[in-house]
Amino acid sequence: MKIRPSLRLYFFATMVLLSSLMAIGFSFLSVNYFIDGLDRGLNGVMHALSQSTEVKNGEPAEMIGFKIASRWEDMPSEIQQRFTKPTEIGVLQKSKVKPSFFSMPEDLYFVAYFQNPAGEPRYVSRIMLEKERLKKQSSPDKPIKKLAWIALTGVTAIALFTFFLFMVMKKIAKPVESLRGWAKSLNQKNLQNTPPDFTYNELNTLATLIRSSLLSAHDSLEREQRFLSYASHELRTPISVIRSNVELLNRLSEKAPLSDKQQLTLQRIERAGLTMSDLTETLLWLSRNDDQQSAPEPVNLAEKITTLGNELDYLLNSKQVEVLINTDNQNTTINTEATACHIVLTNLIRNAYQHTQQGQVRITQQGSRVIIVNSSEQTDTPHTANNTNKPANIGYGLGLELSEKIIKRHGWVYEVNDMPGRYEVVVDFS
Repeated sequence: MKIRPSLRLYFFATMVLLSSLMAIGFSFLSVNYFIDGLDRGLNGVMHALSQSTEVKNGEPAEMIGFKIASRWEDMPSEIQQRFTKPTEIGVLQKSKVKPSFFSMPEDLYFVAYFQNPAGEPRYVSRIMLEKERLKKQSSPDKPIKKLAWIALTGVTAIALFTFFLFMVMKKIAKPVESLRGWAKSLNQKNLQNTPPDFTYNELNTLATLIRSSLLSAHDSLEREQRFLSYASHELRTPISVIRSNVELLNRLSEKAPLSDKQQLTLQRIERAGLTMSDLTETLLWLSRNDDQQSAPEPVNLAEKITTLGNELDYLLNSKQVEVLINTDNQNTTINTEATACHIVLTNLIRNAYQHTQQGQVRITQQGSRVIIVNSSEQTDTPHTANNTNKPANIGYGLGLELSEKIIKRHGWVYEVNDMPGRYEVVVDFS
C-alpha cells in the first residue's frame, strides 16, 4: 500500500529537524566562542607575566602556575615534547588529552612566545593536569554531572519546542480539517447555503472560491440539461413530420413507382429519420434526473431482441449481410429498467447493422447476457475511418457512446472486443 505524503507531517518533521539543527549548531558555536574567550584571557595573562617577570638563563620563574623562561631549553620537558619552539610573537599554542569527542579534556598544555620591553625573549607555559584538578574539587564526578545536565537541558528544550509546535499545528489544522469536511459534504441541496466560519481569513476566502466554482459548474450543467431536454422535445415534431411524409411517399410510390435514385434517396431519408428518432429518445432519457428513473420491471429479452432485429432490418437493404439471432426461451424474463434496456439494445443492434456492409451479424442472448457480433472483411466500427463511398449515417458511432453512458449509469456489465474484421459487444443486464 502506497503511503501518501502528508503536508502536516512534512511541516512538523521539518520544523522539529530545523529547530534541532539550530539548537545543536548554536550550542557548538557557543562552546567555540567560550573556549576562544578563555584562550584570549589566558593569552593576556601570559603576556602580562612576560612583561613584568624578571628571569635569567637557566633560572626560569614560576608565578600562579605559569612557567616563565628566557630560553626554550628552560621550559618543562612536557612542553618541549608536545610543541616546537614558537617563533611568532603573541600566538598561543595549546594541546589537550581527550579520550573521546564528547568527554572533558583530561590534560591541557599551553605555551606562547613574547618579548619584554627590552626586546628579550620570554617563553610562558601552563600545564593543567586532571589529577591536580580533581584534588581541588570536592566531587570527582562533577564534570560528568555537568555534561549530563547540559544534555538533559538540550533534550528538554527540544521536547518543549516540539510540544508547542504540535499545539500550534493542531490549532491551525483543525480549521483546515473542517474546511475539507465541509467541501466533501457539498451537494445540490446545501450548495446554496453560506459557508461557515473557518477562523482564518485565507480559509474563508478559499471556501468562498470553492462554493462559487461549484455553483458556476452546477448552473452550467443545469443549462445544458435544460437545453438537451428542450431540444429533444422540440425535435420530436419535425422528426415525426419527416417519418410521416416518408411513409406517405412509400404509399404513393406503389401507384407511381420511383426511379432507382429516388428510391435510394427516400431510403436514406427513412433511415435518417428513424435514427434521429431513436437518438432523440436516448438524449431525452439521459437528460432526466436520477430520481425520475422508473423502477425495474419484467423485460422479455428474447422477444425484444427479435422485434428490434426485424424493425431495423431496413438498414440491411442492398447489403449481403446474414443475420443470426439465437435467444433463450421466449418466456424467460429479467427485471431491469425497461426504457434503458430498450435504448441500449436499439443502439447496439443498429450500430451492428449500419457498419456491416457484407458479412454476418450474430445476436446471442443467454439469460440477462446479450452478445452482438458483426464480422466481415468490410466491417466499419466506430473506431475505423469513415469511407466516403458508403451511404451517410446519422449518429455514426454516437449510439455506442450514448449506450455506454446508460450502461455506466445502471452499473451493467459491458465489454467490447474490437479486432480486424470482427466487432463484438457484450452486455449483461443483471
